[in-house]
Amino acid sequence: MVLVSHNVVSCMDSQTPASLSSQVHKILREELKFTGVIITDDLAMDGVRNFAEDTKIAVQAVKAGNDMLCCTDFEVQIPAILEAVKQGEITEERIDESVLRILELKISLGII
Repeated sequence: MVLVSHNVVSCMDSQTPASLSSQVHKILREELKFTGVIITDDLAMDGVRNFAEDTKIAVQAVKAGNDMLCCTDFEVQIPAILEAVKQGEITEERIDESVLRILELKISLGII
């Protein structure tokens, strides 16, 4: 697993925190060939709230390429993701990609 924090890493994306940056995730997946699970730091942190509306932070995090979201305000974030899938903003295939990586991790750890 890799936890992607909310700092802006200028050499990869000078405008967006790493946790919300599709460019950072592209580097992880394509250049570094990372095939494991990517998780965000807590989406309720101030470091990320300056870059997206509360109801869009999780949606942006999924669209960027995160597989798991750490969010203490899940009562807001889960419905936002479900609505984004319902509206076609996030595809079910995108969710399935993450689910597969998470299940593979759990199997490798003997959790399931």
